[in-house]
Amino acid sequence: MQRESEPVSWRIRRWAAPAALAVLVGAAIAAVGATVGGETPREAAGFPYRTPRFLLAAGRQGTWLDVRTMPRTGAPERPVDAVRPPDSAGAVQEILAGPDGRFVVAASRSDPCETRLFRFRLTGDGHVTGLAPMPGGTTPALVAGLAMNRRGDRLAYTTAPCAPEPPHTPGSADPPRALAPASPARAALTVLDTATGNRRTWSAAGPSVVGEIVWARDGRTLGYTIGDLVPGAGQDAAVQNVTVRATDTRAGGSGLREGRVLFRAPGGVSSVTMGPDGRSGYGMMRRPDATVLFAFTEGRPMRVTRTIPQTPGTGVGVVLVSSGEPRYACLNGLDAFGRAIDGTVRTTFSGLGHCDSAMAS
Repeated sequence: MQRESEPVSWRIRRWAAPAALAVLVGAAIAAVGATVGGETPREAAGFPYRTPRFLLAAGRQGTWLDVRTMPRTGAPERPVDAVRPPDSAGAVQEILAGPDGRFVVAASRSDPCETRLFRFRLTGDGHVTGLAPMPGGTTPALVAGLAMNRRGDRLAYTTAPCAPEPPHTPGSADPPRALAPASPARAALTVLDTATGNRRTWSAAGPSVVGEIVWARDGRTLGYTIGDLVPGAGQDAAVQNVTVRATDTRAGGSGLREGRVLFRAPGGVSSVTMGPDGRSGYGMMRRPDATVLFAFTEGRPMRVTRTIPQTPGTGVGVVLVSSGEPRYACLNGLDAFGRAIDGTVRTTFSGLGHCDSAMAS
């Protein structure tokens, strides 16, 4: 789930975990709010919480995009709008709630391998209006990790080629395979000017992943994590040498590893994200005996903010991350395509990230 289009002071993160282990840990939710900028949700001035009215999600039963009311006590959700797919558009993979009530959709297909970006708004009664392709928003690759700055003039995302389609067996009843990025993963990050359609790309050599793409409040500093892939057991790969970096998108350079290092993550980190100031941030890592929530500031040691003991048969499934202001970002962990689970990129791939829904007030 994503942050709604109006500023709010909270964001729920979903962490991939075996279904049998995923549980909600209330103590973790209470703890993280105080780790970011020293603010709890109630203390974050200027960003009042507004109860979401609508839920936008990838379409069901032949539709492209669905809008429903948010379920409330005594009132179940109800359909509001069902959008048919635009010409040549693939399936909806990510929906981003941006500033000033704007939304962005990434829709991908495999034949040919292509992603098209669309933008739109919602009317007061929850209907999609002004749906149109974004200038420069068509790319011959898959797209994930959408992030928009607060002015709405820059959209960042990562890209990856499509994995080859497996040979088709005539008469096979197997369902079509979901879109998947090619292996080995190689990190690439693009910034799109939403007015002109101009694009600029940063990349990294060697097997690598990029994730947790998010803008600082200055609208020009882009934060992200980058990690190297090291072969592990079977065909899985471990994510190592994870760093949180910040890049001035208006300066020179084209390498992801040229970005300013904010934090070198220890082993076992599951997610780590730059904060709105472009200097600090917060994250989570797993140990065999506990889940650890922490904060960091550039040039200073990591600060543990909460240690949640690990009991047999349980795990942290949902954590609240609060920054006191909207981030307008699809934060999917160390790999924006959602392949990294507990520091390992899995060969079994079940979909692009986890941002196929968004909320709106």
